[in-house]
Amino acid sequence: MSITLQEIKESFTSNFSFYLDSFFYLLKNPSWDNPFYIILCIYFITFSLEVILPKKEKYPLLERKGFKLDIFYLFFIDFLLMAIGFYAMVSVVEKIFLGSLLFFGISTPILNIEVLPELVQFLIFFILVDFVQFLGHYLLHRIDFLWEFHKIHHAQEQLGFASTRHFHWFEYIVFKPLLYIPFGLLGFGVKYYVVYYLWIGLFFTFLSHCNVKINWGFSNYIFINPDTHFWHHSKNGPGKFGVNFASVLNVWDLLFGTFYLPENKKPQLGVHDIKEIPNGFLGQMIHPFKSVFRKKPQTPQSEIVSTTMMNKEKIKKSIKKGTIKK
Repeated sequence: MSITLQEIKESFTSNFSFYLDSFFYLLKNPSWDNPFYIILCIYFITFSLEVILPKKEKYPLLERKGFKLDIFYLFFIDFLLMAIGFYAMVSVVEKIFLGSLLFFGISTPILNIEVLPELVQFLIFFILVDFVQFLGHYLLHRIDFLWEFHKIHHAQEQLGFASTRHFHWFEYIVFKPLLYIPFGLLGFGVKYYVVYYLWIGLFFTFLSHCNVKINWGFSNYIFINPDTHFWHHSKNGPGKFGVNFASVLNVWDLLFGTFYLPENKKPQLGVHDIKEIPNGFLGQMIHPFKSVFRKKPQTPQSEIVSTTMMNKEKIKKSIKKGTIKK
């Protein structure tokens, strides 16, 4: 099966109109599985946690550095971006992906998991999507070209719930196509699995940027949280490419040796060349494109220090105790 340019054009046009119609329909019809209201609930829950719980870092809630810009990013990433055509572009990529599979005689789903209990099906979907998210995040750090775009997200010296969406739209060029891997394997008719993942995945993603202080204990080894993710945003951690790339499950960092949570040490948020990053939205959207065409030495994402990742012996001791010393 081959896809013509005319079919691509028609797909883009139809999906552009479809998204606008769906947008207004979803706004008028709130429900537990409505993605717009899921994201609004996550906003409210995580913001409330920042109001109620003690602060991890001592800076104000509403007047912290970059708060107003972060709020604009929330609106732009979660609502405006798709409305101005990104949804249509993603739909075209999906059409090309499916067409390519059919061209090679592959039809979805590749794996038949429908014979399994629904809970097991969801767990398989969740683990697969979470691993792909981890892989995509690692690539954003590992590939210099992609890092210039992801750096916008890391050029924040104070974090809060809204910092979650403070990133360059170009990152979706990496994440969205990668998500077709689990969908290609498991099929595209998994609506409620996506909804369940949204509730869980979005909650932990926003929570990890929250300026809240909680004793996470053993769960540091399982779920992403501010303790582990603030180190991901640090410039004084080990290694050139950073640490703690997890989307939800920290198990991937433990397996691949990128987990880092030192005792008696505090992360310094930001990037080394932060002065080069513009303060305004438009400047931040343009800056990465300028950087990739400008030849200059690549600045390390974090300090290359002698401290290694949390070693296996320490992990074994912590698992045995069932807690993490702070």
